[in-house]
Amino acid sequence: MPQISMERSILYTRGGALDKLLDSVFDMAMLLDVHCNILYLSASNQKVLPNPQQFIGKPVSLLDKYSPFQQVASTGQSVEGLAVEMYGHRGFSNLYPLVEDGQIIGVLSYIYFQNRSAIEQILTQRTNHPEGRQPDDYRQVSLVTRSYDFSDFLGDSPLVKQMLDRCRQAAASDYPVLLIGETGTGKEILASGIHAARHPKCFAPYVAINCTAIPENLMESELFGHEKGAFTGAHQRKLGKFEQAGEGDVLLDEIGDMNLSLQSKLLRALESREFERVGGQELIPFRANIIAATNKNLPALVEAGQFRADLYYRLSVIEVFLVPLRKRPEDIPLLVDHFLQSRSGSLRFTHQAMEFLQRYPWPGNVRQLRNLVYRLLALSSGEQITGERVMQELSTGQESYSWALSQPSAPQPAPEMEHSPRTLEQLERQAIAQALEHCQRNISLAARQLGISRATLYKKVEKFHL
Repeated sequence: MPQISMERSILYTRGGALDKLLDSVFDMAMLLDVHCNILYLSASNQKVLPNPQQFIGKPVSLLDKYSPFQQVASTGQSVEGLAVEMYGHRGFSNLYPLVEDGQIIGVLSYIYFQNRSAIEQILTQRTNHPEGRQPDDYRQVSLVTRSYDFSDFLGDSPLVKQMLDRCRQAAASDYPVLLIGETGTGKEILASGIHAARHPKCFAPYVAINCTAIPENLMESELFGHEKGAFTGAHQRKLGKFEQAGEGDVLLDEIGDMNLSLQSKLLRALESREFERVGGQELIPFRANIIAATNKNLPALVEAGQFRADLYYRLSVIEVFLVPLRKRPEDIPLLVDHFLQSRSGSLRFTHQAMEFLQRYPWPGNVRQLRNLVYRLLALSSGEQITGERVMQELSTGQESYSWALSQPSAPQPAPEMEHSPRTLEQLERQAIAQALEHCQRNISLAARQLGISRATLYKKVEKFHL
């Protein structure tokens, strides 16, 4: 739906079928004239905006100064798939030109905030587009339908408080922020929290890009956009993520996996604060702030020639190192209670069971703990969770994988709790050794079972001489 045909009289008539449609279908909708002045705000806006009627007849820039309304009104090109935030509400925004007899007469803007089914329907339609183009956000629905702030990062330990204080300081600036942490430590939550803290009351786009989820041959187009005819299948101009982000924030997730060629182009855009669409010659200003995240050792990649040193220094103005769960065991009871409450469940852990949870090294971090709690909740019938049950659940996963994939595995002796390793490092070494043994040293399978990346497992194997 690149354009919407509409009579001018309908656009300027209030209280009619159009207004009722906008009120009933969308979480938030706006009608603008060709000069981008607000003609109508849907009734649902009252849930989002304080006193929405104050904006009627005024430029939309007073409400949203970042989205490309003027571009849509002047070019007639629709813009879809903007991940946006307005007064603390995250949403998925589309802008469409309104046309009468081939002449642009206004713009329709609508946002879905929490209507997940509607968002997924949009993504499905765009995935199945007859031209075969990819959905603009690569199915990152989670970043649209839910938002995070710093209160969503659970923990009362001193290390967590220190880390969150550093994030708040980072959010008070417009410098690039580099989040470094293992898989499952909460990088996405902190990135979203920094964005929310930077824009506490006003709208600002938040665009997340997973550098591993987008095919390498499409990544440049996703970042910078492309012109019509730039390559086979480029049937119309497309705005890239950097352009969509406006003066908001861009999250470059898994930045350590970006190829060297694209690293050079990214560095050039960051240094010059401008870029060109693929196949274009127009220089477009880059105004957004950068947040990057990785679970890799970027200085080590620089030494190995796999990551540009100048890009690393450009991204790491403010570095935030996320605390692995094994370094904050005092937060585990709080996390367990939170996961139970999120499923309206109840489990009784013995003192020994909680002690084992706090002593376990958690190579998959909070994500692995969450999955264990959910598994116990699903498979328990109200009985008390003992330390032996916890250790069985943590150790039988490798055995089950070996059995399911017809791999021979060593017999498992009954756990002897009183002789279990007492240090975190011993527990971690034991868990990794068991995973490697039962997966016949298949690194991919063992990493999947442990809830960590292959690169992390390789480092652990080298560390423990396994």
